[in-house]
Amino acid sequence: MEKLLGGGWADEENAEIVRYGLELNIMKTLISAAMLIAAFLLKSAPAVIVFMLAYPPLRSCCGGFHARTRTACFLYSMFILAAVIAASKLINGRPALYAAIVSASAGDVLVCFLAPVAAPNKPFDDIEKRVFRRRSLIVAAVVTAVSAVMWIFGAYKLMLPAAMALLFTGVFLALGRLSYRKGAI
Repeated sequence: MEKLLGGGWADEENAEIVRYGLELNIMKTLISAAMLIAAFLLKSAPAVIVFMLAYPPLRSCCGGFHARTRTACFLYSMFILAAVIAASKLINGRPALYAAIVSASAGDVLVCFLAPVAAPNKPFDDIEKRVFRRRSLIVAAVVTAVSAVMWIFGAYKLMLPAAMALLFTGVFLALGRLSYRKGAI
């Protein structure tokens, strides 16, 4: 951090914001690297890559529940990864199609009704809420459309991780809405 301040890349006033941004990017990089390593070791790379292409854009637009610590964030991410890998390994053929349809439908409904959900320490103003809602709906529509294309081509095993990205986003939206209202989680 001192090098950034000394090199003129950041001033004292914005040092904390820059530090937070750097820590966040390092955490995202570590989570992505861990997911990719696990995907290749467990021979589930295509499923995990599809999930990783869909999930981060959804979550960044939609918001929702976020872990309070970086360790908890990492553990939640690994749990989600385990679910995606397990589903890609255990659910094949038509059952994968049916699971994907149910997951995508549930996720789309939750995104449509709940997105965006802001964190209590950084609430949205009216303009931000409209912008993030529009972005959330667009990204969810793109993921759903890509899933539909996978369906047409019979790529059910790849359709399922995209649908799970929608479902997990919807679940974290609901958890965020509940926990931020009650301060429970």
